[in-house]
Amino acid sequence: MIRASRKVTSYMSAAVMFGMTLTPFKASAAAISFTPQSNLNGGAVIGRIPLANLGSLALPRGRAYFKSNTVEITAVPEFQFDREQVLSGPILKCWSTIAGKNASINGIAYFQDGEWIKYIDENAPDKVVTSNDVYTGMITAMKNGMLEVTPDSGTPKQIPIADVQQIISPRAYTFSLPVTAFLQVPQGQPISGDTTQVTMKPTSRVIALSAVKRDPLMRGDGDISSKKLTALWAGLSGVELAQFIPLAILEGPIRQEFVRQYHARISQSQGFSNFQTQTGTLYPTSNIAPGANPAFGNVTP
Repeated sequence: MIRASRKVTSYMSAAVMFGMTLTPFKASAAAISFTPQSNLNGGAVIGRIPLANLGSLALPRGRAYFKSNTVEITAVPEFQFDREQVLSGPILKCWSTIAGKNASINGIAYFQDGEWIKYIDENAPDKVVTSNDVYTGMITAMKNGMLEVTPDSGTPKQIPIADVQQIISPRAYTFSLPVTAFLQVPQGQPISGDTTQVTMKPTSRVIALSAVKRDPLMRGDGDISSKKLTALWAGLSGVELAQFIPLAILEGPIRQEFVRQYHARISQSQGFSNFQTQTGTLYPTSNIAPGANPAFGNVTP
């Protein structure tokens, strides 16, 4: 029975751990702030926000680090500890929308550096869409609230960032952060609060998944991944739990049968150890006649 109880305890522990494995963990909130900057790109963003996906590409422990007017995308290879910068670049335009304590920070990032810039930089021209025109060329500068676009002709054009509606480029990604503000402030004022996620989407060509998956950062060190180990452990735990189900069903009848056999053997042992004489006196069975039965008359009182 002790072994059985220990086995039941182990199964219960496995069930608890199995449930913990399947329970999703809530993302922790991160601090974020936005300060309007009408004379530059519209606003400055500061914060380190978890980034689960870059477009449709899942990042291993990804993070977006907003540094005022620039953003860095980092990730941690499997079984490693140091972060690696995969993409970085300036924020060409940024703005906020405030509705009470619910706010959002949106913008357009333009990646120019990082380990993965080779996967998205194809020397394709940038398209800057305004309310009344479309400028095609390469974005070459951003200063004093103006965006400089240099076309193939070589003559740069200055475009007010406030007039920019869309940027289409393999290097341009839009981002959005839902924010729960600490204080209720009117539109156009600095805001600070908490956010749990940032969404980044490409404006043009998506990163080639087949190429990125061969990247050393995504391959890990060649060992089995932690996700596969977790899935394997969960599967084995499920098998153990399935084996426990018939034991739980049969435990009651089997235990009752063990109790019945125990009491039957005790009664039998007591019957052979003592017998009653004609006068009612109890005598132990003789050592020289083991198993003697008074019913057969071979033992005399």
